[in-house]
Amino acid sequence: HDSLYQFCPELHLKRLNSLTLACHALLDCKTLTLTELGRNLPTKARTKHNIKRIDRLLGNRHLHKERLAVYRWHASFICSGNTMPIV
Repeated sequence: HDSLYQFCPELHLKRLNSLTLACHALLDCKTLTLTELGRNLPTKARTKHNIKRIDRLLGNRHLHKERLAVYRWHASFICSGNTMPIV
């Protein structure tokens, strides 16, 4: 979370937090759907609000613009420990 924020300072902190929560929810989901992600968000909010939060995250145009920076960070994070990664 912190290294992604340092690597991508243009990524808004609220979007980063929602993205992190969505990733945690994805680990607990049985199926990859918007409603299932919302139901598995690790927050105290009601399910209805969690589903709406995931919907807003997936439709966020700013996040779609920033996704390449996130992909770059993820690639550098994976490849930094291995000088000869298998692609």
